[in-house]
Amino acid sequence: MRRSKKFENFRVVGTFRAINLFLQIFLAATLFIGLNLIASRHYIKYDFSKNRANSLSPESVAYLKTLKKPVEIYLTMRVDSNSGHAANAESKAILKEITRLLELYAYSSSVGGERKVKFAAVDPIVNRKRGDELALRFGRDIENCIIISCEDKNKKLVLSDLYDIEDGKRKNFKGEQAVSSAILSVSSDKENKIYFVKGHGELSYKSLKPNTGLSEFANALSLSGYKLDEVDLNVSKKIPEDADMLVIAAPQTSFLPRELDLVRKYLSKNNGRVVMFLGMGPIIGLDDILFEWGLRSDDMMIVDSAEYESSTGEIIARVFPSKPHPVVKYLVDLGLPVQFGSARPVREDLGAAVDGNLSLFPLIGSNHTSWADKSYKRGGKLVYDDAADLKGPLPLAMIATRKGGSDLGLDIGGGRLAVFGDENFITNARFNALGNSKLAMNTINWLFDENHSLNIAPRKVDRYSLVISRGELKSLGLKFLILPAAILLAGFLTYLLRRQ
Repeated sequence: MRRSKKFENFRVVGTFRAINLFLQIFLAATLFIGLNLIASRHYIKYDFSKNRANSLSPESVAYLKTLKKPVEIYLTMRVDSNSGHAANAESKAILKEITRLLELYAYSSSVGGERKVKFAAVDPIVNRKRGDELALRFGRDIENCIIISCEDKNKKLVLSDLYDIEDGKRKNFKGEQAVSSAILSVSSDKENKIYFVKGHGELSYKSLKPNTGLSEFANALSLSGYKLDEVDLNVSKKIPEDADMLVIAAPQTSFLPRELDLVRKYLSKNNGRVVMFLGMGPIIGLDDILFEWGLRSDDMMIVDSAEYESSTGEIIARVFPSKPHPVVKYLVDLGLPVQFGSARPVREDLGAAVDGNLSLFPLIGSNHTSWADKSYKRGGKLVYDDAADLKGPLPLAMIATRKGGSDLGLDIGGGRLAVFGDENFITNARFNALGNSKLAMNTINWLFDENHSLNIAPRKVDRYSLVISRGELKSLGLKFLILPAAILLAGFLTYLLRRQ
């Protein structure tokens, strides 16, 4: 009985020791988890990196502290697991750098324990439910971009907005400038308003018709936070004061001289922005405005019998300038062509007066096997005529910008004009084809161009690489194993000595 009682006492003692050990482990784990939760929400970062690469500029931080409205940032970029090893490593490095930047925005926006900027990384392919929610809010083109949203306004940034890329390699990282400018844009109380000109048989942004309606284009503009309206210059007698941009989409009849004068003054004196989508046929009146901006659009039809022409007779344009304009940089990086319908050339007018304040930029052009045919109205098979036609490649869209300011006491008007030799690519039937929507939306966004409001210098991308042979790698691995092996041996010897 005495031995049994001792045995029972020993079991009790063991049980208490086990309970005590369990409580110690539980309390230690609770303390560890609690400290990490507190540290994850309340912490201070110190940046000791070269050129403070892991910190936002004082200008960005100062603006984040004054945000009056909450801003949401969603990162939908993902690593392409199907690419090669080098491309996969590059993709991971890009994603890591962008994620780190966006986390800095969330951290730096904290005021009184509340973060004005909320950041989340979402893979719309893996997380279909979350992806569908974002698509419902921001449109279908939500993959591989950064979505910056504030209330009903949003802006999407793609890779070409974040990096200067030369020869397929990242050179400069301008992500902070792009993100800060986007936050500034969507959180601003100012609403950019776009007026579609009507009264001359133009395409309507309210129409749902597949070949003549622009409702898809209008929906994309609305999702980006732009306000839309119509204006009949013959009825209103003036351009509305809140007009931030005019869109002239394929007028069928000529403008009256008074209407042209309104558009002319809006561009030159009000630093206005105008986008023209020209259809085939005469553009009586508008050609005078184009001439004043160093442009011309001949009443010719682009013809191309090579592979750049689709089976339906439409032009699949994929020729870009050697130095692409920011509007088409994204298309160039992804190799996205644009599907035009019956297109006319838009080119520099060599007979226009020399203007040092005027700059012209071609956006996209036809193939070198193409030509602009002057006799297209006759029908039948079109054949190149060296005496009357224009040999390709030919620009299909151009942008003209004029610097404003003052000189010698005189006010010099500025403004921006974008001219496309086709209206079909923005219609409902074609808007979401290939790179059509990107070209249209990038043009609108660039014309408003609010990136100039922040003076944040791009940061050079540093690349580090270590090239060693297999033998050197083994030797290095053995050297790194010496210290852990010595510690393990010392522990084993201590264990043996204590056993004795």
